[in-house]
Amino acid sequence: MNTLKSLSVPFAGRVARSLICGIGIGLVPAASVVAQTTYTLIDLTPGASGVAQAVAPGRVAGLTGYAASAFTGRATLWTSGGAVDLHPGYLDGAGARSSVLGMGGGLQVGIGAGAATGNRNVPMAWRDSAESATILNIPFTNAGGQATATDGVQIVGSAIGLNRDGTTLDSAHAMIWDVATGGAVDLGADAVLSDVAGGQQVGMALKSLANAALWRGTKSYTLLHPKNAVVSVASGTDGVRQVGYAGFDVRVRVEAVKGNKDKRFNYAHVWSGSAASAVNIHPYVSSFDGAFFEHSYAVKTAGGYTAGYVTNLAKLGTPAYYRAVVWNAAYEAVDLSAWLPAGFIGSQALAVDGAGNVAGVMTKADGTRHAVVWVPNF
Repeated sequence: MNTLKSLSVPFAGRVARSLICGIGIGLVPAASVVAQTTYTLIDLTPGASGVAQAVAPGRVAGLTGYAASAFTGRATLWTSGGAVDLHPGYLDGAGARSSVLGMGGGLQVGIGAGAATGNRNVPMAWRDSAESATILNIPFTNAGGQATATDGVQIVGSAIGLNRDGTTLDSAHAMIWDVATGGAVDLGADAVLSDVAGGQQVGMALKSLANAALWRGTKSYTLLHPKNAVVSVASGTDGVRQVGYAGFDVRVRVEAVKGNKDKRFNYAHVWSGSAASAVNIHPYVSSFDGAFFEHSYAVKTAGGYTAGYVTNLAKLGTPAYYRAVVWNAAYEAVDLSAWLPAGFIGSQALAVDGAGNVAGVMTKADGTRHAVVWVPNF
């Protein structure tokens, strides 16, 4: 039985104390993948702003206090004890900010900035507390970077180089950090890593436009860019599959300005190690209300589930333009906006764990964001 159906109090209060029951914040334990029809939503930041960007058994992480026009958020971990502020004191000052972008193996990774970093974003790692916050080494002259994901063995991300005189920005470099040794490996310029699992790293190689790519710990990589695609990005992996999106330019008449021009459509994709394996999983119509979806983006994958979001062209220019979705192992998509509470009109799914718990953000009409978890009802 899912005990979250009767939620009516703030997560950091009685929810955190009463719903853990050995599995943590009401998240369902690992189980076989079946088609989901209903979810229970947990608002992690009632009365405040936030974004949930990582989820693992019994844990969610991201940031609180984020404003769309001024990034001043604080890295936050939600556990059975409630919300833990991970923002380290040495980053305090004008422009101070931090955020968890990924989590795994007892680690949280992301970015931080403040007086100690010259107000530049730097890659960071935590072990459940602000006191544990560590700035990751970048082994070349740089303008900062970010750590985007970890599987507990490796941390991946990117760093921005500086030119030889140290005055102007150079290319983005794909980075791997070894958790055990702290050693940093530069996989080369014009590339970014987004996720890691089982010895695989995924991201994009920056050519004329982004190309989805797969690494295995070396500078050489396998392009996942589908045939006929213009742009592609791989943003998640479970060590077997890779997920992301690919963009295609299609000749249209009605949608394009002045007609008879190309319009780009971005579609969520899944790969299994090669460009030829690309599968388009774009859900054209909502499972909730029949709305038509123009674009889709797969963000993370775990346990047969894939989380991401779609866009509703009828709501262009408003927070309702985005809708969170989750795909099951058969790539059937569920529109998670069906479970948004009153007052929230948009959402994005940004992470998923092996039990199908989905973390992300929901948005009000005025742009206010709340960190959220959708829990499948088995």
